[in-house]
Amino acid sequence: MDGSEKLTPLLIGKAAKPRCFNGIRSFPITYRSNKKAWMTTELFNEWLFSLNEDMKKQERKILLFLDNCTVHNNPPPLTNIELQFFPPNTTSKLQPLDQGIIKNCKTFYRQEVVKNVLECIESEQTPNISVLTAMIFIDKAWKKVAPSTILKCFKKSGFTKKIQETENDQLNIESIQWNSLPTQENVSFTDYVNVDEDVAVWGVFSDAEILENTLSIDEDNEDDTSPLPLVTLKEASLSLEKLRNFSLQSEVTVEVFDALFTIENTIEKIKLNSMKQKTIITDFFKK
Repeated sequence: MDGSEKLTPLLIGKAAKPRCFNGIRSFPITYRSNKKAWMTTELFNEWLFSLNEDMKKQERKILLFLDNCTVHNNPPPLTNIELQFFPPNTTSKLQPLDQGIIKNCKTFYRQEVVKNVLECIESEQTPNISVLTAMIFIDKAWKKVAPSTILKCFKKSGFTKKIQETENDQLNIESIQWNSLPTQENVSFTDYVNVDEDVAVWGVFSDAEILENTLSIDEDNEDDTSPLPLVTLKEASLSLEKLRNFSLQSEVTVEVFDALFTIENTIEKIKLNSMKQKTIITDFFKK
């Protein structure tokens, strides 16, 4: 175990079909919804079943450690995952996620939010983070959590006897971005990171709540953000060219050019598929 393998995050929101999803075909992380944005037994079992299927395809068997949260107590039959529950009232000590992984990810996420607010202020726009934007921020934050951080948290939880004391991985970003905000009302960045620490994130719905959630599944509830403007292939190619020129004029690593090359290949594939579809339609009308 080296902390390098990460699963795709699952975001649970309130809106079944957020307006910002209109026209979107690819998402950076998984999205599900219910009226209270809670993790439920149904959603957890769906996630667990999907993970089990992934392990099947990879011909792997894994051991998954869980706390005694109520929504974990009725899992589906699993062939490639063995569940191991922590003893009661020990999660704060034995759960690696609680030893700094969650806090590290939240710190990176809040950093993205602060950056977004500053950019909106500079461009004289009203800050408005949509569900889709939050998904992008979560994806970026999770990718920034270092394997070494994950490994240290497992060691701290007692998964190995050899614990190497190293410096804290938490980021000190207050001095630049947080302090650049026009008003903070004497709130530190650490307070901001932990602002939702006591918010309920799981629960069991009553029969009435289940019925209400089912009947309103097609609503766009509580999401008044606008869909993303359509970006054409030509605009995407021009933007890529600008990024490449910017990279050439800046001191960047080889990995940046590798990423640009990957994006270029993706644009070319989409362009080719679009041309093929147009050819098929043209041939159809010629018949």
